[in-house]
Amino acid sequence: MITAKLLWTEYPYDAGFCITDDTDTATLEQTKAVYDFLLDRNFVTTKTVWPFKPSEPCGIPATPESTLRGITLQNPEYFTYCKMLSNKGFEICLHSASAGNNKRESMIKAFDILKEHFGSSDTFICHAKNAENIYWENKVTRLFPFNFLIKYQSKHKCFGEMENSEYFWGDICKEKVNWIRLFRTRDTNTLKRNPSMPYHDNQKPFVNYWFSATKRRIFDCATSQALDRLKGENGLTVLYQYLHRYADPTSFKLNSGFVQAVENLSSDPKIHVSTVSKHMHRLIKIRGIVVLYRDTDYWILNTNTCNIYNLQCHLSTSTDLHIVGNSINQKGSYLVIPEIEGKSCIHFQCDKMMSFKKCKTKKVGRSNSITIKTNTGEIKISVEKLLRNTKSILKFDIERKDGHCKHTASLPILEEYRLLTNQMLIIVREILFKGRSINSNKYLDTSKPILLENHNNW
Repeated sequence: MITAKLLWTEYPYDAGFCITDDTDTATLEQTKAVYDFLLDRNFVTTKTVWPFKPSEPCGIPATPESTLRGITLQNPEYFTYCKMLSNKGFEICLHSASAGNNKRESMIKAFDILKEHFGSSDTFICHAKNAENIYWENKVTRLFPFNFLIKYQSKHKCFGEMENSEYFWGDICKEKVNWIRLFRTRDTNTLKRNPSMPYHDNQKPFVNYWFSATKRRIFDCATSQALDRLKGENGLTVLYQYLHRYADPTSFKLNSGFVQAVENLSSDPKIHVSTVSKHMHRLIKIRGIVVLYRDTDYWILNTNTCNIYNLQCHLSTSTDLHIVGNSINQKGSYLVIPEIEGKSCIHFQCDKMMSFKKCKTKKVGRSNSITIKTNTGEIKISVEKLLRNTKSILKFDIERKDGHCKHTASLPILEEYRLLTNQMLIIVREILFKGRSINSNKYLDTSKPILLENHNNW
């Protein structure tokens, strides 16, 4: 029996890597120093921006003015530079409308600017304690004891999902945003800690999906050991960073560790460096792959409405198999399918019995039809039609439920507990060993600036 493990990554990649770059305290000079280097290495990221200068403080009650630091798109040179990055394949997304609290009208204008000049990024990163943050602060989780700990520590309130608030934008979020960053982990393989991402929380209906991020130095994630592990686990690093801080604020010289990390990542042909949005879309599409089998006949179904490209399965052997099928190839220890159209399947035969892993499978029995239930709907296929169409692409229809057309996943309770525990351990580590203050009242003392986070403490 040959094992065929479906990989989420496109062939020929074994792992993925992306960065969410928060724009807090960014300057034009530091941004250009970092991104000119990334451009030269074809190393794309998801870069956040603020379209406007703040018109209100950050948070209710207000945090120190230091949380408002950072260049905005109202700077013409910065605007032009970010537009160039967008044209080069970087994802430009919102870190909200500004660094301060943003009412509904400001959020609408910010999304209009994003769509007109930078394309419609479907990634959103909440900023600090902003009043429009959605399901934030003590509404992050309902799980005990974390809900009580967060409520005890939290001194701020956020209103993004509250329809009676002037900061409400939940309906806009549901329409224009696909995913928002939430939990953090120190594991360099973010996907291992949050295998359900992007996931939907039915108790937070205005957010379509959530994803997690790794809080580490970039060089920790780009050592040969870390990259070998990432590839071996078919993993994904979603790295939370302030990239501009890798450029010296005076000389703008780049940090040597940052340079080496980017070199390691960009030179590895098995690591797919891309944007958050592209990786999240791929993870969702992979959920829509279903394998049917009978004896040595196999059908691979794409239950998504859109095409999927460069699908690959890792085989437990590199021995050449006798495969009959026009749409599938063996490349060493990989089965590769260049393309499967949406709502269709391809067929192949193999001289060896195969067991598919990491995907939904179903045996084709002797009944007249086969029914496949997915979280987007139900598929009914005639077995006679399935067996007859062995040399061409078979199209099928999906009876949708509740109008859903994307494959969603929920966050299992144990996985949420692990993510929350990871988040708490990050905080405990920074308090015990990195000098982080345990006093949450620092966010209320407007007479003192909040110190910049140091990547070396991550």
